[in-house]
Amino acid sequence: MESKAPQEDFPAIGTVENPAMFFDGSDLLLSYDIAPVAGGGIAILKFSGVIYFEKNPINVEGLRNAKYPTKAWDFTEVYDSDRTTKWNALSPRFWTVSFNDVTVEIVFSETQIVHKTQRAERPSEALVRLLATS
Repeated sequence: MESKAPQEDFPAIGTVENPAMFFDGSDLLLSYDIAPVAGGGIAILKFSGVIYFEKNPINVEGLRNAKYPTKAWDFTEVYDSDRTTKWNALSPRFWTVSFNDVTVEIVFSETQIVHKTQRAERPSEALVRLLATS
């Protein structure tokens, strides 16, 4: 199993707030705190064609025991794992994303940033506002 940083360049993950998520059966919205060194604020990513996702209570200290490669407060793309083999025909991607107290695993087809602000607010508040205006 190999891993590396994804080709996408998303704002760095902050170390305080945990993410907020919304899944509609196909797309997953992930709202997270941007690190102060990256300008602060909130970023919301949209993962499309989600086949599988899981939120685990693995904090940054527990990452050394994680089943899949995961970097603290970062996005990690994992290759040649059992998470994607049964869906090889769909050419899925598999990421692990680490936050302060949770780790998210996502198998999906594509991703993009759909919202970014420097407004100081909680990830859940930004996600609710985005959903209310959609």
